[in-house]
Amino acid sequence: MTNKPSNPEMHYQTHVFCCVNERTPDHPRSCCSARGSVALRGYMKSRAKELGIESIRVNNSGCLERCELGPTLVIYPEGVWYHYETKEDVNEILDRHIINGERVERLLLEPGRKFPEPRAEETLNLIVAHIRRDTPDITVMDLVATAAGELPVFTAGSHIDIYANGDKRRSYSIASDPKERHHYTIGVLREFDSRGGSVWLHENVKEGDTLKIMPPLVNFSLQKDAAEHILIAGGIGITPILAMGYRLVDLGAKFTLHYCTRSPEQTAFMEDVSRVFGDNVVFHHDGGDPAKGIDLQQVLSVRPDGAHLYLCGPAGLMDAAIRAASAWPEEAIHHEYFSAKSPVAAWRNEEFDISLSRHKKFLTVPTDKTILQVAREAGVIADSSCEDGLCGTCRTTLLSGQAEHRDTVLTKAEKGENKTIMICVSRAKSGERLVLDL
Repeated sequence: MTNKPSNPEMHYQTHVFCCVNERTPDHPRSCCSARGSVALRGYMKSRAKELGIESIRVNNSGCLERCELGPTLVIYPEGVWYHYETKEDVNEILDRHIINGERVERLLLEPGRKFPEPRAEETLNLIVAHIRRDTPDITVMDLVATAAGELPVFTAGSHIDIYANGDKRRSYSIASDPKERHHYTIGVLREFDSRGGSVWLHENVKEGDTLKIMPPLVNFSLQKDAAEHILIAGGIGITPILAMGYRLVDLGAKFTLHYCTRSPEQTAFMEDVSRVFGDNVVFHHDGGDPAKGIDLQQVLSVRPDGAHLYLCGPAGLMDAAIRAASAWPEEAIHHEYFSAKSPVAAWRNEEFDISLSRHKKFLTVPTDKTILQVAREAGVIADSSCEDGLCGTCRTTLLSGQAEHRDTVLTKAEKGENKTIMICVSRAKSGERLVLDL
């Protein structure tokens, strides 16, 4: 029952009009329907009924002419407008506005606003509590909150982005136990071709320093329903795999880790891996000659029933493992690259047009620039981190047009669906114009 005062002269106390306007897929402004409003309106209607909210009408609406801010809805008689994207947004509108008569400030659309405002960036300041040198080139850091307390939850396979050397944002996988909420452990490989992240962290950061980070994100997840888990890590690729190990032990799962490095002296997290994985780890030291390392054909040519494969490490090892597992179904292979893959021979940079639907901007991407660069030059704030198609930070909804996907984040199925694009590396296919949810 609503707590808002009622008016007995009104047949319905509340009218909610949800825009479900639908335009052609290639329309440069796109529409609320393309951004999910139909399903959200249906959810709002059914949820209001579940909550027993009386005297409410949740209506479909034609275009409300705030397309760039959609999905949008307006609530009468108050005349309050909201932008909403998720079921959680709908729940909050029903609970706070409809039931309790409060405005949901974070979703509110002010009169006169025509274009989206940049989202407030959520960051954390963490203290470098401990640093140890595991190998000549790999440093391990423990990060804790500046004030005593728990850090945001993360799942095995998650990463954080660290602002290194000013505004450079670089991704590092979390290696610690997901149950331990008081710290994040990362491993940092000093890369000789570093773009400013790893070298700066190695040379400038000391215990007691404060680092600004983005909260954890995950693109590389365990499949809890797998009958068996086979994990292959190469070098610094052990970091997300180690966190997976903690979780697999908790689940009582069946698993085997193959950990590939040059030598015991160049094996990061050696003690941690041995303790967590126990008899389920096989170390492969090749002395710098891959031919003397892991026999991928022997390990992967036959897939155990219900097994899933997890790969993280140098691109060469990852590509070779995927070839060796050619008999495995794609959905059973999960990977996270730390370096960009070699360009595909068929890729050719051609000039193409884009429409930034939320900003009413029509732009041309030349052969020597990326979508991300062109959008930023036009004054559009677009999130990114690695800018190599590795981390997924710049993932953008693709509303129309066929993309040439050049990232290592999306699966083959996701690339086939063509609903999202990594704007730091991917481009339009020849002759295509892309309509982006930017």
